[in-house]
Amino acid sequence: MKRKILDSWKRPVEVEVIDTDRIPQQLNLNFGPRDATPEEFEEWRKNELDWWGDRQLKFIAIAVLVQLGALIFMFSTFQVISLGLGK
Repeated sequence: MKRKILDSWKRPVEVEVIDTDRIPQQLNLNFGPRDATPEEFEEWRKNELDWWGDRQLKFIAIAVLVQLGALIFMFSTFQVISLGLGK
């Protein structure tokens, strides 16, 4: 089906139009993961999950030490400021 429209210089032009009555829709794509087999799950657990599980206590201990250090630094800064102000 051809339709007459105006181009950017306002000249009449005929263009090919395909089914203008229908709203275009995106295709339905299925990106959902499939269920893992028991063998795949065990391999994932041994290779990925156990590694993080064995090391999580160290990660948490380091995070706690960083937080305590920040808290101690904050309170010591408050103390230095109060000494400097003479109060």
